[in-house]
Amino acid sequence: MCRASLLRSAPFELPQGGNEARVEGCSGAIKVACPFFLFPPPNPLKGALNSSGYKLTDFNSELNIMKFFIDTANLDNIKEAQDLGILDGVTTNPSLMAKEGITGDANVIAHYKAICDIVDDNVSAEVIATDYEGIIKEGEALAALNPKIVVKVPMIKDGVKAIKYFTNKGIKTNCTLIFSAGQALLAAKAGATYVSPFLGRLDDISTDGLTLIEDIRLIFDNYGYPTQILAASIRGPLHIVACAKLGADVITAPLAAITALLKHPLTDSGLATFLADHAKASGK
Repeated sequence: MCRASLLRSAPFELPQGGNEARVEGCSGAIKVACPFFLFPPPNPLKGALNSSGYKLTDFNSELNIMKFFIDTANLDNIKEAQDLGILDGVTTNPSLMAKEGITGDANVIAHYKAICDIVDDNVSAEVIATDYEGIIKEGEALAALNPKIVVKVPMIKDGVKAIKYFTNKGIKTNCTLIFSAGQALLAAKAGATYVSPFLGRLDDISTDGLTLIEDIRLIFDNYGYPTQILAASIRGPLHIVACAKLGADVITAPLAAITALLKHPLTDSGLATFLADHAKASGK
């Protein structure tokens, strides 16, 4: 039985004192460092599985809370999401920059700096080069702009090599254009901070993009990879909810998909009823 399966299925004993818990299995006990919070449903590995497993989260580290990134280069949209109080980061790419009319190296760099001035952390800035030396040169220049910058690298052979280099240098990376669990595994092995599977583009070719999230989550949990799953190419609010249920660490989506989560017709009709009853009772 693999370690993840054992920990998901085995009962474990919560300590009354001390600093470790014991997970009982057929081959003895596995010790899990404490202190921790215990959240249902039994899996002391990072991340959630579909329907079973307790999740242990060290309360001395960042809680395992889903992050929301906005996928745009539009400053007004970024500001609106930031003002909403739910924004954890921004993803951009050359297409999004071009959509906003941002061209030329100087203008692109200035735009990245402007985005960093709005948000608290995690601004993915993509390299254009596709060769190892070029990716390193561009990535180091981008990382030097601001500590919030995450260097976005394509899933290609030289990209994986560059991710390993950046990891050794302490530079955060986002491996983009992930369309298979094998690609995500290679990026995680190289030390990527994030992997970005593109759900919507898979759906466009009649392939279930959500199955990819599920597969990557299982692999990362099996081996304890710290790489975060950043679900990209989100097309609407149902994608966001489905990714949350499958244990994606992050979603990145357009503002419209994020704000669509606010909406429900029963909320609207219920509020209208409350306000009408209040007005009636007040004689207005």
